[in-house]
Amino acid sequence: MVKLESTSNAIWWIKNPKAAKECKAKGRRKTSLGSAFCLDMADLLKNISLQGYNKLLSPDLTLGQRMIWLLLHMTTTISLVVVLSLTWEQFVAQYFVTNLKDPLYPVENVPFPAVSICTNNRISRQAVIKYAEELRLNSPVIRPVEYFLERLSFFREFYVHVGAVVDTDDFVIFQTFLDVFGTWNNETFFDTRRIMRMLTPSCEGFVLKCSLANVEIPCFSRDAFQESLTMYGPCCTFNMENKLKKRHFKNRLASSELGLTVVLNDSHADYFAPILNTNGYIVLVHNAENYASVSSSNALEMFPGQGEDSFLSIYARVVDTDDSLKSFSPFSRRCYFDYEAQSPSNEQVMRTYTYAYSFPNCITRCRIRSIIALCRCLPFQMPLQLVENLDGVVYCTLGHLSCINQYKFKWRNVLTERIIIPGLEREIEEALYCPQCLPSCSDVQFGVSMSSLPIDNFLATLKVDENNQTEFSTDISVLRVFFGEPHAQYYIRLLNNAWFEVFSTIGNIMSIFVGFSMVAIFEILFFLTKYIYEGCNRIVEQNVIDRKAKQLETNKLYICP
Repeated sequence: MVKLESTSNAIWWIKNPKAAKECKAKGRRKTSLGSAFCLDMADLLKNISLQGYNKLLSPDLTLGQRMIWLLLHMTTTISLVVVLSLTWEQFVAQYFVTNLKDPLYPVENVPFPAVSICTNNRISRQAVIKYAEELRLNSPVIRPVEYFLERLSFFREFYVHVGAVVDTDDFVIFQTFLDVFGTWNNETFFDTRRIMRMLTPSCEGFVLKCSLANVEIPCFSRDAFQESLTMYGPCCTFNMENKLKKRHFKNRLASSELGLTVVLNDSHADYFAPILNTNGYIVLVHNAENYASVSSSNALEMFPGQGEDSFLSIYARVVDTDDSLKSFSPFSRRCYFDYEAQSPSNEQVMRTYTYAYSFPNCITRCRIRSIIALCRCLPFQMPLQLVENLDGVVYCTLGHLSCINQYKFKWRNVLTERIIIPGLEREIEEALYCPQCLPSCSDVQFGVSMSSLPIDNFLATLKVDENNQTEFSTDISVLRVFFGEPHAQYYIRLLNNAWFEVFSTIGNIMSIFVGFSMVAIFEILFFLTKYIYEGCNRIVEQNVIDRKAKQLETNKLYICP
């Protein structure tokens, strides 16, 4: 017959371990809970699956040896608590990491950027002569056209501050004249944007020929070039409505022959007010949904030379965010998901093309808010779609230039968080502070590189007509924009320490120090649960006894003499 005795030292295999004690203790006083706890604690230390704890009560060891084991266990326990506390602080911090998910992400899945091409000459000579003649006719004082041409050259200050060349009083005097004789009948204030659009060289005269994927296309349509506002004023922008967001493999635009090719008019005959010390033109590469501004950490600026065949290679990097991070606040994960982004509440411009939320657009909106607050005007280059409130807003005129130049350092330097750096305290205070602006959780970042060849190679490929003439003169430049590689790098932002990583790390640390395991956890929980139950049961039994004693006390019969 099989004896129902313990077949293992583990405490849950002991069959009714108190039965023998109860038989021997019959007729004796019931042992206290503390005494029973000490006896069972000794039994737990002898039989627990953790290594070395049975040495504390081993009869084969001397007292000194058992004290050494006790000191060893105390040391390992304290070390375990310290290491776990440091590890826990790392997990509580909830660090995020950005990992490379796919180094060969197909470039046809990456949106083609918008390409804004701006002439170095921001004011057309033909247009400014025509406008000067108009002002001469409207002027009550007879003055030559040259007088107004000289005054209209002040408009170059809207683009770049060229130094103290002219007294600001001349700006104010001429602007006073324009407020009266330079406005239309239906205008309350001088419309700087209308005048600057009128004076800017037209895109039709600048962009001569276009081809995409080696197929000639109309240069001016919603699928090609349109006039749009940039930091340099009105420019010719390709893919402004993001029509090339998704493309097929054959149209991935991943080589100079299969990308965007533009032939540009490079003649200086219409020059009146160039803004840069270069003979070329300006190219801004930016996300199609963003306002093109270098100071908003968005646009990449390149300056191809005159009479060159320029090759602009684009390299894309896609940054995405794992959905598990949606449970964190935007300021914890340092980015906005699409549903969290705040859009401008301006109902007056909702019917037109609006900009989606992005970090560059948020910086531009913050800059516009500061300009309106400090100078009480809006620069004509800024988009109305990013203005929060249009009530009482006028375009900046020559009279506002002194204020604009005063705060230009502030608006060109932007901070989203302030960190005190010794020696830069003044710059930190003077910079524009936009703490509400965070990057988008899903974004595409671009990098560019440029190389060029003489235009002669391109001219040699042009067809010659009967008169031995080509369709273009020699005053041209060629710009080729394309993806430099057939693939992009795809990054994803995710949580550095998931729950299973926390579990495995803590388990490894406890195993190293004390040999901890799930079996040991069960043993300790079994022991604690047992005495919690017995303690609660003792309390309940004592309450029942006290209640019965009190009831008996009230029912006692007293016999009085």
